[in-house]
Amino acid sequence: MKNNTIAGILSKIKWSKDDLMKYTIVVIDRVSPSGLKEIVLGENVIIKKDRLIINGETVIPIHRVIAVKKSGEVIWSRKSV
Repeated sequence: MKNNTIAGILSKIKWSKDDLMKYTIVVIDRVSPSGLKEIVLGENVIIKKDRLIINGETVIPIHRVIAVKKSGEVIWSRKSV
């Protein structure tokens, strides 16, 4: 798996010793007026190969992630964004 894919980036973050709270993901959110939502990674977020699970109940497919930020700086984004 290449680290330039969202799955690769999230896997690297998951297994690093870095503080997850430094990372924020930007996802497409159909409910939000802006169409986007930022979620801080932390203990309440489970990173799976194809999805994120928030608070044990909300499932976000990986394909909805459009950017990953570390300490507010974009470290990965889709080319179309």
